[in-house]
Amino acid sequence: MAINPLQILTLKDKLNGFRHRHKGFVSFIKAARREGVPVGSVVDVKLTFPEGEAMTTNFRVTEEDLELIRMLVALKD
Repeated sequence: MAINPLQILTLKDKLNGFRHRHKGFVSFIKAARREGVPVGSVVDVKLTFPEGEAMTTNFRVTEEDLELIRMLVALKD
């Protein structure tokens, strides 16, 4: 699969905008990365819609999940 340089630049701009708009979330991710997320940790996600309805899910972190994250971080660096 060929990488389109224009798409990379667009993605970079969008990521920078996300980081600016959601500084608290970015700080949370940085802290989790700094502290480390061991296998067996549980990630909980909750989404609350503007009308007030909410949905939640969670998953237990596996070694395969951590390997994927390591691969994605390596792409960034």
